[in-house]
Amino acid sequence: MKRRAAYLIPVFMGVLFYFYYIRTASSNVAFSDYIRLINSYLPDVGNPAKFFVPDILTRVPVTYLGRIVNVKLFQYNTFFDMGLGVLSLGAGAASLALYGLRRKEIPYVWYLLCLFVYFSLNKWEMTTNGTGWVCFLSISGFMLHYAVLDHAAATGCASKWDRALCTAFPPVLTLLVAGPYCGSYSAILILAYGTLLAADYRRDGRWNRTWLAGLAATLAALLLYLWSSSQAVYVHRGAVGGSIAQTFVSQPWFFVSFLLKALASAVVGVAQLEALGQKGGFIGSEAFVWLLGAAVAGMYLYALYLNIRHALYRKSVFPLLLILNGGLNHLLILSARWIFLNDSYGMSSRYELQYQMGILGILLTFALAAVAKQKTETSARFFRSLAVPAVCSLAILAGNVWTTAEEIRTAPFRKAYLAISRELGLNYRTASDEDLEMYLHSSADAIRSAMRILEENELNIFRK
Repeated sequence: MKRRAAYLIPVFMGVLFYFYYIRTASSNVAFSDYIRLINSYLPDVGNPAKFFVPDILTRVPVTYLGRIVNVKLFQYNTFFDMGLGVLSLGAGAASLALYGLRRKEIPYVWYLLCLFVYFSLNKWEMTTNGTGWVCFLSISGFMLHYAVLDHAAATGCASKWDRALCTAFPPVLTLLVAGPYCGSYSAILILAYGTLLAADYRRDGRWNRTWLAGLAATLAALLLYLWSSSQAVYVHRGAVGGSIAQTFVSQPWFFVSFLLKALASAVVGVAQLEALGQKGGFIGSEAFVWLLGAAVAGMYLYALYLNIRHALYRKSVFPLLLILNGGLNHLLILSARWIFLNDSYGMSSRYELQYQMGILGILLTFALAAVAKQKTETSARFFRSLAVPAVCSLAILAGNVWTTAEEIRTAPFRKAYLAISRELGLNYRTASDEDLEMYLHSSADAIRSAMRILEENELNIFRK
């Protein structure tokens, strides 16, 4: 009981910290992505015609339920959505706690380090924009699935709950929750289930039904999502023409720079990197950001090496799945966002949740490797082998401490910014186009249309 409390209490503390942050940094004002949602779905959020559309799966069905509850019970309060996001984030931390409780070889200090990084405020943009709550839910769902898969692999699928969840998670998450996030999740599951299936067949001479069912469920759900996605029409404001192949031939360094900058932002927040840039010198140069990104790429490769060198994947597949998912997320974001030809696009705070999976996998790999080396190496060699993991872990910790501390300091200014957004929204008829677009982050026409809907239905900033 005491051990369970030791693992769960830090999770609750992290959730409370995030609730404190949103109260300090945010306000109940619909802006940015909310403008599109208001114009698309409000006020008749229960209208089946807006739900049963060909590309329904790309619109993330679970958000319809959240929107209905928010409008009917809370008058479309953005704090309701932000609260869902914090609770969803907490679910991912609970997955880490579940893994830590089951994997007693993970030292408790490494578990706390992972939790600190997990609750870092590098995700401030996704946190204060309530529309992102489902992103937290999907990533937490992936982590829970990986933790269950890890336990099933370690126990030979002895638990009926593990067997059921390994089959149920892919369709539920892919079709109802994940939306476009399902790409990396599905790819990792296909690799994991396929590898486990082949390994068990080679060892036992028979096909493991749990892995077969999980693989079939993953493929079926992915195919349904791809069909739905093919019916969608995407509009990318500011995107350039041309193909990715042509752009790569003409601007190959752009893609390298994009990846390196995104990798760097996984350790140090983009706002902090931009602050360094204002100071000049090497520390403030793009070269420093590229070097930091290369160092993070080295951490990925070193963690993969440790998994292979010490066969850590045989003891636990959870860290490896996180590493692969985080790395694949970097590639998928590059493939989706190169069209804006901005090599800093991947550094946005809204992507840090996806990148963070890889960082957590790296830290957990270091923990497992340290335990494995302690059992097989002399004291002198053991302490020497800890040098690289220690430096990497301290760099990750320092970057997240700095990012979080600066975000706490910046929080009141973000709230003050949104106070201006609120006033402009209330006075949308007389406010200038420039001010509306600057503070509510959408086109002036779309903002006025959305504010009109809110005003007529007494929702959000117009609620009585």
